Amino acid sequence: MVSKIKTGSQAVSSGHSKEALLELLNVRPSTLGWDAVVVYNRGRANALMMQQYIQKLTAENYLQPIDGEINSESGSNLKFFGIQLGIPRLSFENASLTDSRARVTLPIIGGLAILKSEPVGGYKGIHSIMRPNGAAGPRLWLDVTLKDAPGGVDEVGSVKIDLSDMNDFDTDLFSDPVSIINAREFFETEFKKHPELQVYTLGTLSQQADSTLKPKSFSVHTQAAPGAKLRSAPNYGDGAVVLFVTLEGGVNGGIPASNSDFEYMIPDDEEGRRFSSAVLVSNRVFLTTLLRTQLESVLPGMIFTVKNPTDADGNPLHSFLEITGGEISKADYKYVNQGYFSDHIITATNPMLTLNLTGAAFRAENNTCTFTWHNDLEKPMHFWNTRGADNDSEYDASVYFSMAINLTSVPSVNPQDGIISFEQAEITDIQIGVTTKLNEYAQNTEKFHNHLRQVIYDHLFAFTKKITLPDIDTFLLRNLLFPDLNSMVLTDVAVPGDLAVFGNVNPSMTSFVISPESPVLNTGGIRKFVTDPVIGGVEWSCRALPGDTTGPIGSFSANGDGTYTAPSADVMAGREAQQVIVTAKGTVNGLEVSSAALVSIVNNTISVNPLFQVASAGLSLPFTAGTLDDRKLIWAMKDPGQNGQVIPDQEGRGASYTAPLHPEPPAPVTMFVLDVIQVTDDENNMGQAHVLVINKTLGGQVEVDLTNATSGTAQLQFMKQYDSGPIAVPHQRLKWTLLAGGGSVDAVGLYLEPEQQLPGFAIVTCAFEREPDFPGAPIPVDYGYTVLPLPLGAYPDLGRAYS
Repeated sequence: MVSKIKTGSQAVSSGHSKEALLELLNVRPSTLGWDAVVVYNRGRANALMMQQYIQKLTAENYLQPIDGEINSESGSNLKFFGIQLGIPRLSFENASLTDSRARVTLPIIGGLAILKSEPVGGYKGIHSIMRPNGAAGPRLWLDVTLKDAPGGVDEVGSVKIDLSDMNDFDTDLFSDPVSIINAREFFETEFKKHPELQVYTLGTLSQQADSTLKPKSFSVHTQAAPGAKLRSAPNYGDGAVVLFVTLEGGVNGGIPASNSDFEYMIPDDEEGRRFSSAVLVSNRVFLTTLLRTQLESVLPGMIFTVKNPTDADGNPLHSFLEITGGEISKADYKYVNQGYFSDHIITATNPMLTLNLTGAAFRAENNTCTFTWHNDLEKPMHFWNTRGADNDSEYDASVYFSMAINLTSVPSVNPQDGIISFEQAEITDIQIGVTTKLNEYAQNTEKFHNHLRQVIYDHLFAFTKKITLPDIDTFLLRNLLFPDLNSMVLTDVAVPGDLAVFGNVNPSMTSFVISPESPVLNTGGIRKFVTDPVIGGVEWSCRALPGDTTGPIGSFSANGDGTYTAPSADVMAGREAQQVIVTAKGTVNGLEVSSAALVSIVNNTISVNPLFQVASAGLSLPFTAGTLDDRKLIWAMKDPGQNGQVIPDQEGRGASYTAPLHPEPPAPVTMFVLDVIQVTDDENNMGQAHVLVINKTLGGQVEVDLTNATSGTAQLQFMKQYDSGPIAVPHQRLKWTLLAGGGSVDAVGLYLEPEQQLPGFAIVTCAFEREPDFPGAPIPVDYGYTVLPLPLGAYPDLGRAYS
């Protein structure tokens, strides 16, 4: 289940462009019978989780570092010291619309992990050391189910993830299945100690705001972006949370099949960065609930009937509204102008000019709302002719209207208030034909006809000039809620049949977030933080995680521009990694608000894990390397003459090391071979890992006494197993050697760490020369080794590593 998910800038979604998506949605209804579909992508879901993670770090009942151990196969165990789990990242390579599965990646960003095992022979020793940090380190992968949890008062429910309720688990802490099972049990137990800290909310549907779009229930699902299930794809793991929503008075729709053609609703415009969310309001709800409500308010007495057409195979097409009863009228119509002669004044009147609208229809199609009316009407008109010196005359005659109206209204959205409006295009003269048989006004007849047209423009179709849908704003901004004052900010709207709204889940008008949200810096690194949206007068501060009273935190520049400088390597005082909470306080629309981000500081430009590993001859081992960017890395052996080999993977972020084989006889076989793996970049930065190759059976075990670790010393003792049990070998019979690392070891096995406290380790070996079995026989030598993580006093209970 191990996966490689990009956790920085979001990969290309590889979906459709907005225009291509709208073309597909134009064919038929796309909400599967649900009243609305709400979609938001991985990037926004992860941003919401990140904000909640920081809150959990700073709460009174905060996410504490983990101590403990995991038993693995063959009696080995992995011991944790101050392990800090990082920001959970959601991905969708395992998603299927039939359910709500997703994958959560949890990096281990701090602490120490020591694996103790039996590398060769029957003596346990430290097998590997890992110092996780924000750039490189082991990870946990959890398969979880997004759940529609019950909500509080006035809430339909919330979308939640509970990390303790995992469906599957994997980690690169181990390679064997038994150890991975034990690791799952360990972390499940740890998570359940404080279950409230493992729950993340990704959205809530509320009923607080009274609206025609009042949610009643929803079903949560997950969807992988097109192509995102392929491990080699650039968008591997991309996808979205999909909420199928039923409104008050509605009924639930269907659930898409695993091979459904339900489109990925978030357009990939601007390489997937323009939109992060979408809402699709069903064609039926748009017409019957939103549009009809507005039309009935401006056209009282009109009867609107929903028509539901189907294609030749009986599949539903987009519904439309047809007027099946009612008319619009103009009272006391009157037109006065000259006839053929200048003294002939003709007055045309109709006490109630009415136009029956039966057959007219409103359709949502081709990204517009279209009013169509095709009809021929005959209307009576009374003419009074004042003919100068001649007698006046009057008579009735018919005026013929030929209606061929296709009136389109283009939707737009105001991002400030979220109100969606439909602006009407102009009606052309050609669309309204007017004829009379008697040509009463002679040369002024066209003016008469234009006057009739203008009356229709001004009085009969004024209702279509602008149609607003305020309830969309209510639904999205007051009933569709996101944690920490985030809301869906609308930017684009279209009506391909259903009502499609696109935008982003962003901070509301009364909040802001910090960018970047979770950077990783080298010691002494500089990064400028900004707020989104940008506000003035921000007060910046930084602090260590709760419980860390001595950790370095860096500083902000005095000018208040958000420029942060990470602590130097000297100030880090032996820490491999450090987490710092950055806080910005400011005023938004008169409200005092704040936001936080998490900074990870690492000591090395290139981090390699494990730092130390034990191997037998010919054994292959995996290693990983990380940097703060995508720079190219080069893997090599420091001493290739020792015949160890390292082969990097295609991305250069991992490699396989193979220990050297025993030399061919009669060449001697040395007890220990120390191989050093070097990882470099083109700026001469280097990360290293050490492999201790053990070529023979160990003859004893080195015990470590860390009673005086805070003073920088460790007492070592070589233990030899006899029939009566292990016995300490006198120091005068031993030879202690510092094989790698700083510090020193004396003749009585007292190790003294270096004065400068830097993260690392020391490898110490021991040789016990025994008496030969008979004169002339080889001198038997028993060997042992140990590894000491530095600084010795970094973890008060480091002695557990040797128990």
